[in-house]
Amino acid sequence: MKVINTKVLLNNLLEIYSLLFVLFLTNSCSTTLRKEINSAFEKTKRIEILAYIDRNQWDEEDNSNYSKLNYIKNGNLEINKKYLKNRIILNEEQIEILKKRLSKCEIENWGAKCYNPRHAILFYDKNDKIYGYIEMCFDCNGSESSENFKAFSGCALGLKETLKEFGITYFNEGK
Repeated sequence: MKVINTKVLLNNLLEIYSLLFVLFLTNSCSTTLRKEINSAFEKTKRIEILAYIDRNQWDEEDNSNYSKLNYIKNGNLEINKKYLKNRIILNEEQIEILKKRLSKCEIENWGAKCYNPRHAILFYDKNDKIYGYIEMCFDCNGSESSENFKAFSGCALGLKETLKEFGITYFNEGK
């Protein structure tokens, strides 16, 4: 008769249960993320991507509170054109690509202390008002977003190559 080492058996079972728990959590989180993204995109009628000079280089009157995004007012974009380097409105195919890539992301928002954003994704509703945004700093891997996009704002940090595919050419240049 074979003797079963209960300690080894318990350790093996514990490892298996731990692995299953992690897999369950991962699947649960990704399902929740996909639901958040699907909900946001259902409301979205237009998406615009901006590339602009680092906000800390803007004139004081255009950026009095650097730590707070202030170029979206009452659902409208109010940015001095002298700061814009690229401005692209996505077509339907690009919107689907963006949605798919956001849905497959791993949250990357582990940013450094700097925050020098040069890019934003603006989401417009059926009334052509901005109802959400994600602003990104690819240099320090940080992002900020409207409250309704917080769940997946870190996902946008993995989109640098996607933005290039869409035609954004400005990334880390000076004024």
